[in-house]
This record gives sequence, structure tokens and C-alpha cells, in this order.
Amino acid sequence: MQVKNFILLSALCFIGCTGSHNKQSSPANIAAQNTEIHYAKGFRINHFKDYTQLTVRNPWDSTKILDTYLLVDRNKPLPANLPEGTVVRTPVKRVAFASSVHAGIWNRLNKIQLTVGVCEPEYFSIQAIAEGLKQGKIADLGMATAINPEKLIAASPEILIISPFENTKRTEFEKVRIAVVKDASYMEESPLGRAEWIKFEAAFTNENELADKIFAKIEKSYLELCNKVSATKSRPTVFTEKKFGDVWYTAGGKSYLGRFLQDAGANYLWKELNQSGSLPFSFEKVYAKAINADFWLLKYNDARSNLTYETLKNEYNLYGNFNAFKQKHVFAINTAKTPFYESGPMEPDRVLADLVYIFHPELLPGYKSKYYFNLENEK
Repeated sequence: MQVKNFILLSALCFIGCTGSHNKQSSPANIAAQNTEIHYAKGFRINHFKDYTQLTVRNPWDSTKILDTYLLVDRNKPLPANLPEGTVVRTPVKRVAFASSVHAGIWNRLNKIQLTVGVCEPEYFSIQAIAEGLKQGKIADLGMATAINPEKLIAASPEILIISPFENTKRTEFEKVRIAVVKDASYMEESPLGRAEWIKFEAAFTNENELADKIFAKIEKSYLELCNKVSATKSRPTVFTEKKFGDVWYTAGGKSYLGRFLQDAGANYLWKELNQSGSLPFSFEKVYAKAINADFWLLKYNDARSNLTYETLKNEYNLYGNFNAFKQKHVFAINTAKTPFYESGPMEPDRVLADLVYIFHPELLPGYKSKYYFNLENEK
């Protein structure tokens, strides 16, 4: 995505469908029941008598709150003395998505039929979204970083779900009466933490029990795989991605990907990098450190063809010198053909299984990969 034209998106981050409330909680609303959150660090859910409070932590400054949402039953009067926050009437009946990741969550919750608008539809593979766009029932809102305001207003979603960017600011678009929900799940440091955001999304549709059941199943499957891996002694070395222009972006050791590789029983070469995001390196630095690595994992997007060892080397001749390349140990995801960003966050157990099968195939005999494939098989 481009990193310009944030004006509308930045503005929407501060808008509530019925405005923001600044009053303090009344004594009747002091006691709350909390939804159990075991892995996610970015949000909390508190259930009060007359409303549910969703709090999103600022992922760039853990001492601050990014946003607060007050969910009120749409069939009941608005409670008096609500605390500060954006009011959303639930269950939500109309939703728009800036990212296919969040649409994937609503699909798992059986609520995808509530979609009225999406950004960058080329990245959505859910059949209901494709059909809705074709029939004109779902609006194409344009780029996630430059949402078309006329189309957004015409679609009239009750909420627009976005992945928040750092340092967004309030602008003149506050008159748009749509609640912008900031799902910061991409900033979680663990796969289970990211998947647990299904509980956050479910709160807007009153599907809390279903979300709990879905997550419990994911958690059980994921932890069972971790247990299998824990008994292995070998830890093959691995590096990720490839250079983009003159820069090679490498995920930190505390990143979502770093945790995946650790749980899959691999020795990630940048595990000591104390970062949750990615950092830029020169090709020479990556080359020096990863030249003898056992495995190479990467993602690419090509709707026309799959990457092969030949095309990878033709792209940059020095790629052929990596030991992982020579040993035919390069595994990739073609995100144009496999809905990794759409379904992967809600299938961390399946992604982990792919990785375990790459590094320790003896643990999963007969397993069939869903996301990662050896370039040798990509014809």
C-alpha cells in the first residue's frame, strides 16, 4: 500500500457514530465482568450492566489507550453517564473493511453477509465479498490509505474496521458519522495473541460464545503442535523474505513471525533482534549471515505465475549462492493465489503445521501444506 493520502483515514480514526462521551461512570456501572484474554496484549473487554467497554491499547506506547468503544444494545435506550468512548449500537448490522484480514474474522463468525464496503477488493478472496461487489451490493471504497469519502458515505456502514497507523491526526472529516474501529491485531507479538482478537471483533455482533469456541479450538491445536516440537533436539537455521530494491526487510526476534519460527522448532537467525517489527538491512549483511542457513522462507504476490528456483535466481543471481537455495529448501507463499493475509491470522495452528512440516516433517507424516510450498513444486 502507498503511504500517502492518510487524510480521510486519519480523520475517521476519531469519529463515533453517535459521538464521543466524556462523562464519568455512575456508581451502578462500577462493577464489571471481564472477558478472559490469555494471549492478546492489545485489547480488553469489560462487561457492565448497561454496556460493554472495549479498550484498545496504543501499540506504540503501552502506557496509553488508543481508543475505547462503548457497545450498547441497539434495542435499549442509551444509558446515562456513559464514560468516555465511541458509542456503537450492537449487534452491528452494516460493516465495512479496510483490510481482508478483518473480513476473514467476520467470515469465521458467520457475519460476512453484513459487509457493505471494502478497500482494495483485489485482496479479498471470500466468495460472498466477490459476489457482493459484482452485484453492486458491496462498494469498492478504494485504497485503504485514501478511502473514497463519497462511496463510504453512500455505503453507510455503522462501523469501518481498520488497522491503525501510528500518529494519525484529527481533521475536518469528523462530520462523517461512522464509527471507526481500530483493530491492532497485526501488532501482536504472538500468533495466538493475534488470533485472540476474534473476541474483540465478536463483541460487535454479540457472537462472544462462538468466538470463545473458535479460539479454544485454535489454541488447543496450536499448543498440541508446540508440544510435539518441544521433544525435538534439532533446530535448523532459517531466514526470511528477499530484498526489495536495495533493502532487505527482516522481522525482529520478538515479532509475530519470530514467534512462529520459534514454536515451529527452528533457529531463526535474527532471533536476538529485540524488535517486534521489521528492520531494513543491506543485501550484504543478510548474505553474510544467512549464506549457510538451512531454510529460506518468503512471501510474494504474483497472480500470473508461481515463483521457481530458476525465476528466483534470474531475479537476482546471488540468490543462487545461498545454501538453502542449493539444497532446494526455499519455501514460499504466493499471496495472490493463497489467502494467507485473509485467513492465516485466524489459522495460526495451520500456519504452524506448515512450518513444522518444513523443519520437522517426521512429526507430521502425510501432512498436506496449505500456505507454504517448496519452489520445486511451484510450476
